[in-house]
Amino acid sequence: MKRLFFFLIFSSVFLSIAAQTPQEVEKNKRDMERVLANSTNYLYASSSNVDKDVAINNALAQLAGQISTEVKVKIIHDISVTTKNGTINEEDVFVQTANVSTNVILHDCKVLITAVPDKKNSEYSVFVFIDKTTADEIEAEIKADVLKKRQWVYDAIQSYYDIGCRCLKQHGVGNALKHWYWAYAMSIGTDATIRVVEQDVERTELATTFIRAEIDNLLSNIQVTATSVKIEHFNESDEIINVGLLVEYNDKASESSWKVANLGYTYNDGIFDGIKGSGVTDGVTSLRLRSELDKVRFYCTYDYGKSETPDEVYEIVNQKKTVGFASAIKEVKITKEAKSTEEVVFDHKGFEFLLDKETITDAKKELNHDELLARMARIEKAIREKNYASVQQLFTDSGYVCFEKLVKTGKASIIGKPQYGFIDFGKLTICRSITMQFRFRNNKEFIKNVSFRFNSDNLVESLAFTLSEEAENNVLNVSDWDRDARLTLMTFLEDYQTAYALGRYKYLESIFSDNALIIVGYKVEETVLADGVRMPERVKYDTLSKKNFIERFKKLYDKKEYIHLNFTEIYFNRSSKNPNMYGIRIRQEYYSSDYGDVGFLFLLVDFSYDLPIIHIRAWQNDKLPLEYLIGLRDFYKIPQ
Repeated sequence: MKRLFFFLIFSSVFLSIAAQTPQEVEKNKRDMERVLANSTNYLYASSSNVDKDVAINNALAQLAGQISTEVKVKIIHDISVTTKNGTINEEDVFVQTANVSTNVILHDCKVLITAVPDKKNSEYSVFVFIDKTTADEIEAEIKADVLKKRQWVYDAIQSYYDIGCRCLKQHGVGNALKHWYWAYAMSIGTDATIRVVEQDVERTELATTFIRAEIDNLLSNIQVTATSVKIEHFNESDEIINVGLLVEYNDKASESSWKVANLGYTYNDGIFDGIKGSGVTDGVTSLRLRSELDKVRFYCTYDYGKSETPDEVYEIVNQKKTVGFASAIKEVKITKEAKSTEEVVFDHKGFEFLLDKETITDAKKELNHDELLARMARIEKAIREKNYASVQQLFTDSGYVCFEKLVKTGKASIIGKPQYGFIDFGKLTICRSITMQFRFRNNKEFIKNVSFRFNSDNLVESLAFTLSEEAENNVLNVSDWDRDARLTLMTFLEDYQTAYALGRYKYLESIFSDNALIIVGYKVEETVLADGVRMPERVKYDTLSKKNFIERFKKLYDKKEYIHLNFTEIYFNRSSKNPNMYGIRIRQEYYSSDYGDVGFLFLLVDFSYDLPIIHIRAWQNDKLPLEYLIGLRDFYKIPQ
């Protein structure tokens, strides 16, 4: 296994030791001689340098290297010296590496200054020592910690592989790829094995080889097709060629296919390589090319950066030498048919297919939705022409406020030509959906499907970003729930994630009970304090009142160019005491113009009111195992 960072903490060593008097130096020499005379009872080391702290660090590094353990601690001690205006500025880097990340205290270590610069000597001399009994205790701590961390790595490999399998089963190709890659990279250089279950038969496989083959197969099953080409003119000389793409997963084993969700990618725009794409949402995305091409290279993302990877996983993965996947590279041909098509039709059939077909209305055949179809055509035209006020009369007052915020967010534009589907749900008729792309500064883009909700007067009362297909499947595939229960839960989750993007703080205020328990968490970045002391990245949790939560949200929203929530996994269950009470656990990806995190959101929601009411809202770090996350089981007294 490639070595990872390993830190020994010198707890009893104060590096900036006060200036030594000649008498103290002589006493230190005598103490050193006594240690050397009883050398069988001690580990010791010495070093000299013009800088006292560097000399101490060198000696401590040598001493730590003598602690012989099975993990074979290796000391790397690099000192770079630079000169500025004739003054020596030394940057001391002390890094220890071992098989797994661990923290051990090197306690009761004594530091003696045995020489100071004077007329005869230009350097400090340092002698450090520790008794062997203490060293043995430290070695035992290291071994125990290493074994514990190694087991954690093996457990994490199995866990991430299992999560990837679950994500792929729910059509979450992007999330399956992410978790499998973590498991694969963590397994490199280990003898880790994983349990694989196929057709109720369990077997054991070598993790590195098997998971790599699984990733390669997954990537091979992803197919990218150019569906349309549209030229966008910015002025007389500049133009961008917008290429619409359809990204599908063709499972050869089951002979089934579905649209890919939550897949990151980069591409070559005709001039530059490595352009970050806007991501794939329900099989849809688009490329912005700087020159006309007959083919373009599309690179599926499988190696995620620090911001999207749990810290302890990133620490391990970042140290591994992984081999790339040729199957991640897709050469997308831009055919004559695609070049002659300015708009591709996206049918969004997944939602309708999963529900009772008798409740679905084909907008082209059923007369009772002809008026809504005509209104959607007008809304679509207004968005394309950016003439939003022309359709204001098609919205309620609150609906138009949401619409204005949506279309004015991030240079919104429609991708493709939607094919609308309608479903009646209570007093509403839900129209699915328009695929829209949102672009912001710093090349940040994302794609979302937007649904429109019409009231009984055929006015758009609200609109929302639809859930990803993976999240939607989690809700709609619960066959023992009736149709309305599934739709209620799904529309609530859509409204919740959209409220963040559109700053609907009044809506959020209306769905939290006055005495709601609200636990928020956020990532605190690594901080470098004085003298190079570092405070590592950590997660901070706060408990807020409803009033403080809403005020905090308003302040954050006003400061940011955008806030984007993406729900990728949803786990939920009903209370046995109150069937209207749901415990909902959501894997939430939070992105904004200046901050991002990934975590699990738990909501305890009461659906017995006109609007669902949230009694408990708790965010927890994505780095926690699922079994440690808050759930319905943690609340034995359910509100009635």
